[in-house]
Amino acid sequence: MTSGLVSELLTNLGITRSHSRPRVSNDNPYSEVQLKTLKYLHNFPKSFASLDDARVFLEGFFNECNHIHCHSGIAWLPQRRCISGLPRGSTKPARSL
Repeated sequence: MTSGLVSELLTNLGITRSHSRPRVSNDNPYSEVQLKTLKYLHNFPKSFASLDDARVFLEGFFNECNHIHCHSGIAWLPQRRCISGLPRGSTKPARSL
């Protein structure tokens, strides 16, 4: 027995093909970068003693993630530099936002 094409299966099931992209969790690439970085962070605690402890930890994390940590997916630049439109080695915006 051999399998058919997925497009044939969809047609047989009465499903209309669409190239539109459904809403998924990675609609905001900046949030996805932060969540992935946080997930693999070596010093992320198993639990926090209090909500204030979590806030202090995450405040430091987001500061480092946005302003210090250089991301491979955005030409090894800090995330804030890309959001603000500043190109590498420049203090002027690349384009007006």
